[in-house]
Amino acid sequence: MNLLELHLHQFRSYHESVFRFEPGAIHILEGANAQGKTNIIEAIAYISNLRSFRTRNLRDLTEHGQPSFSIDAVCEHGGIREPLRIYHEAGKKKLFRFGNPVASFSRFVGTLNAVLFSPDDMMFFSGAPVLRRRFMDTELVKLSQSYTSALRASQKLLKNRNALLKKKQPEPFLLETVTEQLVDTQRTVIRQRQGFVNRLNERLREFYPVFSGGTEHLEIQYRTFVDTERNLETQMKDLYRKTRERDLRFSVTGDGIHKDDLVFLLNGYPMTAVGSQGQKRSALLALKLSLCSIIQEKTGQYPVFLLDDVFSELDPVRRQKLIDLIPQNMQVFITAAEPVQADFGNRMVCVHHIKKEINGKDKQNESQ
Repeated sequence: MNLLELHLHQFRSYHESVFRFEPGAIHILEGANAQGKTNIIEAIAYISNLRSFRTRNLRDLTEHGQPSFSIDAVCEHGGIREPLRIYHEAGKKKLFRFGNPVASFSRFVGTLNAVLFSPDDMMFFSGAPVLRRRFMDTELVKLSQSYTSALRASQKLLKNRNALLKKKQPEPFLLETVTEQLVDTQRTVIRQRQGFVNRLNERLREFYPVFSGGTEHLEIQYRTFVDTERNLETQMKDLYRKTRERDLRFSVTGDGIHKDDLVFLLNGYPMTAVGSQGQKRSALLALKLSLCSIIQEKTGQYPVFLLDDVFSELDPVRRQKLIDLIPQNMQVFITAAEPVQADFGNRMVCVHHIKKEINGKDKQNESQ
């Protein structure tokens, strides 16, 4: 999978800018701080996930003083060039593929599949569980339509069950029916989350030792409210029956996939307790490379790999190890304030010199 063209209109610091990229190449977005390098990475990630990794307020994505923004892209997958468009105005988002409106987010997300590493990812281990659930959901939604359907159904059923629990005297039959439906959809979500974690662990055993020198072991444990080794349906039905009075008393569903979490273990101990900043960064890079490998196995194509301000925090040895681990035909985008010192072998490397726009026109030069 490759991104061939990117057109930003009134997006962040870009009033009207067009970028063109070589397929399968390593693209280095080079420039001083506050010149708009991360804005380009954010736009690419937004096309992939329909979510910004920097803000939850879409107004922040719109150029100051403008009412709207749009992102147009041309991606290539399976030998097919596909134009994509996102238009946002007044809190409403419009999506287009091949120039035709797309009504469902699920039919757009992952069309351009991108994997991102950013400085904010360092909060991944110590942040709230919602960060790690969002990681699972974001990636699985792009890989599995059945997961997308089950997750959305579970979220809707959980909302309906909580609404029933808030009533003074909820209809027992209706509450039981909603609970049974919730059990069914959550079973699908749990199975796919566990399978996803299993596949990540297989690849972490390959990638993490490269960064650690083979002296450390990294493992992910999937934590949910039932034992994944036993019958899920029976466990959930028994649990909801036992906790029904508690849920009625507190007017909320106390157990479910909405409280799932991932625990990262370094040599058997929680990463949050024993991991240094360097070990956490190495673990994250290994995790992202593992994810790229899973996507390639599932879709037959590598995603676009986005590395925002990564090299400045890596020593030369780890920097070179990362470059060596990147698959030969995977398109990569790297932001850097200074020239990147690394051996890229025979890879095509395109350096884009990024400067802040002047009078509405971007100042970009490109060399190979």
